[in-house]
Amino acid sequence: METTYQELRNMAREIVATLPRPRFCTLFKDEISRSRQLLCSDPLLLKLKKQITPLLENDFGHGMLHSELVCVDGGAIVRIELKDQVTPEEMERAMVLVQAAGLLHDIKRKEKHHAEKGARFARTLLENGDYGLTPGEITTVCDAIRAHEAFQEPKGVDHAPSLISDALYDADKFRWGPDNFTHTVWDMVIFSKMPLAEFLRRFPGGMEKLSQIRDTFRTETGKTYGPGFINLGIEAGELLVETLQEERSELFS
Repeated sequence: METTYQELRNMAREIVATLPRPRFCTLFKDEISRSRQLLCSDPLLLKLKKQITPLLENDFGHGMLHSELVCVDGGAIVRIELKDQVTPEEMERAMVLVQAAGLLHDIKRKEKHHAEKGARFARTLLENGDYGLTPGEITTVCDAIRAHEAFQEPKGVDHAPSLISDALYDADKFRWGPDNFTHTVWDMVIFSKMPLAEFLRRFPGGMEKLSQIRDTFRTETGKTYGPGFINLGIEAGELLVETLQEERSELFS
């Protein structure tokens, strides 16, 4: 019997359930909680979420679930990085900006050059949607979206990356950890109808790409805790391969 993607996903989820949670999630529960509360209560974010929900397609692994996880961790990173440096009002505003970027960052995920196209879409939406953002804040959000793609130099950003940009990048790359094997990779290959044999052939290269993410985190928080997410993702992938090999050996023994 041929293994299906649904079976592989179930195997992966069982494996991830046996692994420890990333240290970031256990050490910064309060920051994560505050970030989640903001995402669920801020009027600007609620309006933006309502506006874009019909446009985010969950079948590709980068829909609203992914975006909300990025928003929550991005907001938490901002809280950690800015602790005792700004007023509460300034802190909340920075969190709103990174969460606005988080909601919009994959709005064009199915298209080539999705970060650049997403940034252009975000500018049009934010400039015309009466969201109460200043021109400078809109630029900050759009630049963050433009710069969130791994291994690519963003075009059209002429100044040093902001904390908003770096926090968005790091929160997005946290998802390359265990989330990759509970949700993202399976949604992507099922959507693309990739033959299982082709997926297995590409798997080692994908794991190598995953390992390279460890050295790309940008904030101090991301550099400290991001590799832990990636290590757990790699462990999950390696255990999945071992489990699959064992099951095939038993089947043909």
